[in-house]
Amino acid sequence: MKEAKSIQNQTQISVLDSVSDEYLRKKKRNKKIAFSCISAVIFILAVVIIVLACIRIDLKPYFLSDPTTVTIQTSEGTYEVTPDDANYDRYNEIYQNSFNSSVLTSLFTGNLGSYSIDYVERSKFYADDENKTGIASSSSISEGTFLAEYLTDNYVHLHYFVPQALMNADGSHYTTPFSTTRGEVFYNDVYFNISDSDGEQDLTFYFGGYYGENRARIYTITIRANTFDLYQLAIGE
Repeated sequence: MKEAKSIQNQTQISVLDSVSDEYLRKKKRNKKIAFSCISAVIFILAVVIIVLACIRIDLKPYFLSDPTTVTIQTSEGTYEVTPDDANYDRYNEIYQNSFNSSVLTSLFTGNLGSYSIDYVERSKFYADDENKTGIASSSSISEGTFLAEYLTDNYVHLHYFVPQALMNADGSHYTTPFSTTRGEVFYNDVYFNISDSDGEQDLTFYFGGYYGENRARIYTITIRANTFDLYQLAIGE
């Protein structure tokens, strides 16, 4: 009787050990599968991040074409170039590269090929609206906001002899909020500041927009850019 009980106990213990071993083997196997899945996901994410960091996109508003003249003003002097000049290709390459950013950076900054157009109420762009010349300053406006308030000692001026249409990111014409007729806005001049330090930062284009009236107001588009090389070009380094 005792021997039978002993055999039964040993059998139960053996079964329990067997079940325990099987449970541990399954648990270990599940851990390996989970670890393999996590490793695979991490690897895929790493590849995606590397690829997104390598792919470059142009953040510049797509409708900005070659201007009639380019003037880069710095605290050290003035640099001017036109598309007919021999050194225009060098300028244009640096200019275009200023707005190239990685897809990864653009995703984090929210500037993946999109932009919005804003306007400055009660603003004045030109010193002389009739001839569309000069930079409006405190001496050319009695009240409101003037262009000179936004420009630093270092900036680029793009001038277009032929009026250009201000375009939304979706390809439609931008219409003015200052008129009930919602007329399409055009411009002949664009300004943006450049930096004397390396690195991407916010950059705002200032458009002298008008819609059938003499007075041009300030319209803006803000993106990310690195304009240090433009500054270096202008000062001759």
